[in-house]
Amino acid sequence: MKSSAASTRSARIRTAILAAVLALVVGFAVANNVVVGVSEEATTLDPRHATDVSSAQVTHLVYANLLEWDENLNIAPVLATAIENPDDRTYVFRLRDDVYFHDGVKLTSADVKYTYDTMRDPDFGARNIGFYRDIVSIETPDDYTVVMTLEQPNAPFLYYLNVGIVPMHYAEEHGSDYIANNPIGAGAFVFEEWRTGEYIRLRANPDYFEGAPSIDEVRIRPIPDPITRTIELETGGVQAIDLIDDLDVERLEMDPDIDVMRRPGTGFDYIFLHTQRPPFDDVRVRQAIAYLVPRQAIVESLLYGVGLVAYTPIIPQSWAHEPDVEHFDFDVERARALLVDAGHASGFDIVIEVSSAPRRQMAEVLQQEFAKVGINVTIREREWGALYADMLEGLVDVFIGGWRAQTDPDRGLYRQFHSDNWIPAGANRQQYANERVDELLDAARTNPDFEVRRELYSEAQKIIVEEASYVYIFYPETVAAKSPRLQGFEYDGYFYFRDLRSATLN
Repeated sequence: MKSSAASTRSARIRTAILAAVLALVVGFAVANNVVVGVSEEATTLDPRHATDVSSAQVTHLVYANLLEWDENLNIAPVLATAIENPDDRTYVFRLRDDVYFHDGVKLTSADVKYTYDTMRDPDFGARNIGFYRDIVSIETPDDYTVVMTLEQPNAPFLYYLNVGIVPMHYAEEHGSDYIANNPIGAGAFVFEEWRTGEYIRLRANPDYFEGAPSIDEVRIRPIPDPITRTIELETGGVQAIDLIDDLDVERLEMDPDIDVMRRPGTGFDYIFLHTQRPPFDDVRVRQAIAYLVPRQAIVESLLYGVGLVAYTPIIPQSWAHEPDVEHFDFDVERARALLVDAGHASGFDIVIEVSSAPRRQMAEVLQQEFAKVGINVTIREREWGALYADMLEGLVDVFIGGWRAQTDPDRGLYRQFHSDNWIPAGANRQQYANERVDELLDAARTNPDFEVRRELYSEAQKIIVEEASYVYIFYPETVAAKSPRLQGFEYDGYFYFRDLRSATLN
């Protein structure tokens, strides 16, 4: 697999160099303006719908949140200057009184209430609605106080209050579909324009409550091909990129003109199997697929060792990670036996959907392995927005994707596997359902005792892995890069590009 990747690399490099030179000629080489190359284009700029990384990269810059996490995953205030917790079901937030939206209207408690009221309204269709179902009421006794009352204790609740606050007056006038392409927030950068397939342009907000950014303007450019992204960085077409081709990591680390940023990953890459569509409505078929994934070979040959083999949706550095789950180590004969037992001795045809070149490479590896048991694979690579839309409609059977920022076990399990979170209202896109898993996840999110939660999550992981609606491939290491000219910027895998708020370009 290494030699195959190397054999196609030269032609891709020549194409990428031409693109990079062209970008320099007609591009954005203006002092104090920054271009960021990203692997996938945003799908929406309404933060209430922005569950994909590509969208959150932008919304974290345009909007201001009630709370954030710091680098140690501790709760950090943003709009909330103080948090009071008079009992285990009540949270009182005191807001800053000096925050204005980009249209000059002051941000108040009414905007916070509106944002989270819409998030928990089933008719609104927020993908993370499951995080907010425990909210019974949101009250605003004055312009700078918000009181949230929960139906029951919710241990990870504060971690879910990092959604950008939308202006009520603007949202009610225009609606979410309009906001998705024309956002107004209270963040460090003001939205200017979105040229689909080319860039999203933002300018510094001179009235930002934490101080105007030093960077005057940011362009976020979708560059799906990893080699092209890297060459754009090396030739100055961009000043930062979100992901590096694993083949290039060692070389770039030796380049004095490139700063490589490596961090433990916060998520996993996986194969999604739609549990309500045949043949994947049979758990034996899903388990057979799990036995056909050569995880270690993928990590070594495609990732060049930049990652760890994955077996569960809880990341290894989490306190709730359970290593004692079914590993489904590569075993063609066990896969074949399961397929025979399920009535598919001759195999079947499937389409594996992907949205990037690296995942196409993974699909090509799977194509070879699946053929050994008669599963004929067609690979379809599509633009992320179109693929994501079809997933939300339940029209995708098999998909290679990834989740990131799985910082709390509830975040890594509840929205993806609880049956209350089926699409289109939630993020359980594979429409998985297990009554015992629902009970375990409900109990774990309401209990503040870490040891009790650990036991509950342990059992839940074992069931979820065994039933294989997701087949886990690897835990990626977060590897991004930037120009040394871009100072004060650290891509840590949690907060996307929020450091651009305080970064400088020298």
